[in-house]
Amino acid sequence: MTYRSCMNVALATLGITIGMIGAATTVRAQTEFRYDSRTVDIAAHWAARSTLAHAVMFSGMGRRLDLSMSQRDYILRHAGYVARPAMPDMAMIGAIYAAGSPKFLRPPDYGKPITLRWDPKRFDRTLDPAAQAWTLIKIASPNFHRAFHTNKGDRRIALLMLPQAAALTITLAELKRKDGRFAARDSAGRWSEPKPVDQALALWAVSNLMLAATGDAPDYWHRAYRDLVDADDYRGLAEAAYAAGHRLPPKTAAGRAIAIEALGRYALATRDPVKRKRALALARVHADALRAKDGGSLSALGLGVYGLVEASRLLDDKSYLDAAANLFRERLLPRWDEQEQVFRPDHASGPLVYTPSTLAALAAGLNAMRWHGPQPLADQAEAIYPRLLETILVRAGMLQASPLALIGADDRKRYPAAVFAHPDLPAPAKTGLAPVFAARVVLDKGRWRVADRRFVTAQAMFLANMLVMRRDGEADLFLPSDRLIALRRVR
Repeated sequence: MTYRSCMNVALATLGITIGMIGAATTVRAQTEFRYDSRTVDIAAHWAARSTLAHAVMFSGMGRRLDLSMSQRDYILRHAGYVARPAMPDMAMIGAIYAAGSPKFLRPPDYGKPITLRWDPKRFDRTLDPAAQAWTLIKIASPNFHRAFHTNKGDRRIALLMLPQAAALTITLAELKRKDGRFAARDSAGRWSEPKPVDQALALWAVSNLMLAATGDAPDYWHRAYRDLVDADDYRGLAEAAYAAGHRLPPKTAAGRAIAIEALGRYALATRDPVKRKRALALARVHADALRAKDGGSLSALGLGVYGLVEASRLLDDKSYLDAAANLFRERLLPRWDEQEQVFRPDHASGPLVYTPSTLAALAAGLNAMRWHGPQPLADQAEAIYPRLLETILVRAGMLQASPLALIGADDRKRYPAAVFAHPDLPAPAKTGLAPVFAARVVLDKGRWRVADRRFVTAQAMFLANMLVMRRDGEADLFLPSDRLIALRRVR
């Protein structure tokens, strides 16, 4: 069954069946497949894509998004359709809940999206700013959608997520308190205490949407965003998020790294030269503070490397790249366990715990170094990245099932099935679980186990955003090079 057939509106072509997925898993006993630097990015892309698809189109884990026929027709025309295709019963959501169990209510049939829904009784209906933001960031990331969307059926699905992006911004606006700060709100309407990182994430998400709507690339994705989204509609929300970040600035290394990226995207999206200058100055403050830290958790180290690399690119200052290289070489690399193929915390004893956030931070740092770092550190990051992902996603079981059901027949002609979905991953029909990220895996006495199978949206979508492919030398995780060049002209 194809990605487009399980997600597209027509569900017209079914190229892979559940039986074929079962056949693919038999390869496991005959081969010793390993990710390498050539295959890992494709596998990571599909793990992220499966997570997003199940979260916002299959699971029903959020407030339903209802589109009028005229809205759908407008989108379909952009995808290349003249006649209106049939519409399946997909659970498209416009606001995503904080968490839920990814166990299917019935045996999954990817030809019938209604069978892919999760149990609503097990949803945590809290609306979390980080969950909305990370989901919006993924949806509004152009290179993510352009990869493997080669026909109008694929494009149709990508463009159906466009009104979801707009709806998520509305939810973000609803999560802004009277004091101007963004915070979570439970199903009874009670507010949680605002978190510094959520202010930065809101800024990143809204700025990202504005950048998508103002990009001048000629591909279908940018054309659709230019035609269907008015960036000016979101400038007020971006200003509110920028102000919220001033009221509640991050103090941790991880928070500062995310703030650097958010401020960079805001600087690229704003049309106000004074606000741009202030955003860049604040990004430098966070980068200087990040450079002064040389320890911390695995998440702090991974995001520290990423934040310093992005500060170097944003501010055109090589000293931050040097600091990132030193942090990677002196603090992160020594924590690599060659035997277990995993990074370990410093001076840790007892079971080793990985969450999607931990892996996301490490993926961000490794990708920053492998694509923007100096040699030979880039080579070391290139060697470690596929091994770490295979350890946590496959051997530890963080990716709870195989996403092979989502791969189109045309794409499978280009690469072996194992490139898209590791043969050691079980089929969803066998586990009854969606191919999405578990909340926690644990290494205890030499054995990995899944300690928490819940889908925790903010963490899972954070990881989905860090697992990126490059296209034409660019990846959505990083500030776009063409915009940075333009920024240097006007600065």
